[in-house]
Amino acid sequence: MEENFKAAFNFVLKAEGGYSNNKLDKGGATNYGITQFTYNTYRHKKGLTNKDVAQITKEEAEKIYYEEYWLKIGADKIKDKALAIVLFDSSVNHGIAGAKKLFEQSGNDVNKLLNLRRDKYKKITEKNPAQKIFYKGWMNRINNLENYIK
Repeated sequence: MEENFKAAFNFVLKAEGGYSNNKLDKGGATNYGITQFTYNTYRHKKGLTNKDVAQITKEEAEKIYYEEYWLKIGADKIKDKALAIVLFDSSVNHGIAGAKKLFEQSGNDVNKLLNLRRDKYKKITEKNPAQKIFYKGWMNRINNLENYIK
């Protein structure tokens, strides 16, 4: 797998951590940032039976991120390493459609993309105050991402 993906994957692993099942997280149970739904969908596509996301391996997570996020968002076609990493991380947090929308609005400007994400998180918490519990973590993630790409 390409060097830019490896750098992006390493950031996401640090940001996402291990297994989590916070009842306020709309994604439900996750491991390495992969939701149970995404894991089931991926395994089904590969002709495999469902398995608890708590049992996902790092290697499986890497394949899912590469095939279902990196390639689908088109990060492999972006020459600017920083922009590719931020776009990939955006797709992990906002889904492919949400990341594409933010990317289009950014005009290929990595700083604008980061700021659009900050705005999006603010709007999420304004719309649903229960999500405020995640706001500081989201902002830390953006700040860490900003430092990581420098």
